[in-house]
Amino acid sequence: MRVSTEKQEEEKTIESQIDELREICKREGYEIVKEYIDDGWSGETLARPALDKLRDDASKGIFDAVYIHSPDRLARKFIYQGLVIEELRKKGVEVFFLNKKVSDNPEDQLLLGVQGLIAEYEKAKILERTRRGRLYKARKGKFVGGEAPYGYEYVPKGKDNEGFIKINEKEAEVVRLIFDLYLRHQSVRRVVKELTEMGIEPRKGKQWRTSTVNRILRNEAYIGNYYYNKTYSVEVDERGEGRKYRRRVRNGRRLRDRKEWILIKIPKIVDECKFRLVQEILKNKFKPIQRTEYLLSGLMKCVCGSTFSGEKCHDVRYYRCNNRHVKFPFKRECKAKMIKAEKVENAVWNAIKRIITSPSVLANYIFDLGYRISAREDEIRRRGERLIKEKEKIKSKKSRLLEVYSEGFLADKELLIRKIEDYEREERKIEEEIERLNSEMKSFKSKQLILDLRKFCKFAKDKINRLNFQDRKKFLRYLIEEIVLDSVNGKAVIIGHIPIGLVSKTAYHREQCPKFKIEVEV
Repeated sequence: MRVSTEKQEEEKTIESQIDELREICKREGYEIVKEYIDDGWSGETLARPALDKLRDDASKGIFDAVYIHSPDRLARKFIYQGLVIEELRKKGVEVFFLNKKVSDNPEDQLLLGVQGLIAEYEKAKILERTRRGRLYKARKGKFVGGEAPYGYEYVPKGKDNEGFIKINEKEAEVVRLIFDLYLRHQSVRRVVKELTEMGIEPRKGKQWRTSTVNRILRNEAYIGNYYYNKTYSVEVDERGEGRKYRRRVRNGRRLRDRKEWILIKIPKIVDECKFRLVQEILKNKFKPIQRTEYLLSGLMKCVCGSTFSGEKCHDVRYYRCNNRHVKFPFKRECKAKMIKAEKVENAVWNAIKRIITSPSVLANYIFDLGYRISAREDEIRRRGERLIKEKEKIKSKKSRLLEVYSEGFLADKELLIRKIEDYEREERKIEEEIERLNSEMKSFKSKQLILDLRKFCKFAKDKINRLNFQDRKKFLRYLIEEIVLDSVNGKAVIIGHIPIGLVSKTAYHREQCPKFKIEVEV
C-alpha cells in the first residue's frame, strides 16, 4: 500500500487500501505474514523504505505471494513496475493486483503496460493543468499557495467572495515583536531566546528556531509584497550526506530569476522603513561561508545521541557535539568537549588502514562471522526445499489436467496446451532459481569468505596510499556505518562492514557483508 500526500492520509485512503487487500487475502485463503506500507512517499521513486523491505524479504522466502492494491501504488512509472514484478517472480513470488494475478500472457502484459502509461499520463496532465491554473490566478492578483505566511491567515473562497489573505492579529503582534527585538539586539539567537522566555510559541511545534526567525526577518510579505513563482522543484542528490530515502524525487528548491516572480499585494504588518533597516543590518552581519572539508562529516555521533559537526575556531578545525543546537534556547545536557579534527581523523584513518590491509587482523575484528555464514546457508536450504515442493505441486497440477482432458471433462485442446505451457514455464523458473541457490550455497562457505577478505585486503593495500582527500572520504563511507565518540574520555567506537562484493563476484548487499567493530583512543 502507498499514499503520497498528507491530504490522502487525512482522507484515510491508506486504511481503505489495507481493508480491501486483507479481505481478498482472507477470501483466497492466504495467511498474511507481513504488511508493507509507504505512507507519504512518491510513486516516482523506487527508493522507499517499505518497498525495499518487501524486496529484501522476498529473497528470504518468508512469503509465497504479494498483493498490491494497484499498479500505481507499486510505482508511477511503468518501467519501475516491470522491474519489481520481474524481480519478485524470479524469487518465486506470485504478484497480484487486488484480485488479479499478473501472468505472462500477452493480454495481461498489455493491460498492465497500458495501466502504467495511463497513470504516468494522468499525473503529468493533472500537474500541468494545476500549474497553469495557479499562474493565471496569481497574475490576477489572487493569493496562491498552500499556507499563508506566519502573521496572516487565508479566508477560503465563499459564495460572495474570492479567497483572500487577511492579517492574523495575534501572530502579527509576534512578527512586530521579532522585528523590534532584532533591531534592539541585532542577534537572531537572542531573539529566539527572548521569545522562548516570554512563553511565545510558533505556529507549528513548541520551539522557535533561528532559521524560522531568519525567514520572517527577510520575508517581503510583511511590507505587503507576497511573491508567487519564486522557486521551482529540483532533484538534489543527498546520498553524500548519508540519506538513503527521499519522499519525493524532486526534493529541493531553487530560486527563479526575479523577473519570473509574480507580485501579489497583501496587507502590511511591518513599517517599510523598519523592514529596510533590518535588511541592512542582516546584510552587514552576513559572512560568506568558507567551506572547510571534514573527513568524518556525517559519520560521527556523540554518546548523547547527537551528531558531531565540523567547526572552525581561530582557524583550527574542530568537531563539536550538536547538542547545544538541538537544545537551544534551553541549556545543553551533554558535557562533550570540542576535539581537534586532525587528531580524531588521524586516529580513525590509521585504525581503518591497519585492519583492512591485514586479513588476519581484520578477521579478529569481525563479529558474528560464523553465525552469519550458517544462518545464510540455512536460509538457502529452506528456500530450496520450498521450491522443490512447489515444483512437485506443479507436476501434480499437470497430471490432474491431463487426466481431466483424457476423461473428456475438458474439450478445449488449445486451453489445455496453454495451461500446460504455463505450468512448464513456472517449472523452468523454479529450476533456474534452484540452480542459482545451489551455486550460492557452494560459494557461501567460510573458506570462500576468508578468500574474499584476502582479496579485499590486497585490493585495499594496493589502493589506500594513493587516495586523495575526496577518495578517502568516499572510501570511509563504503566501510563505516557510524562512529560513536566519547570526547570526555578520549575514545571512539567504529562500526562498519566489509564490502567484499567490490572485489568478488558476490553481489554487494550491506546486510550480508561481514561487520566489524574497532575501539580507538583519540
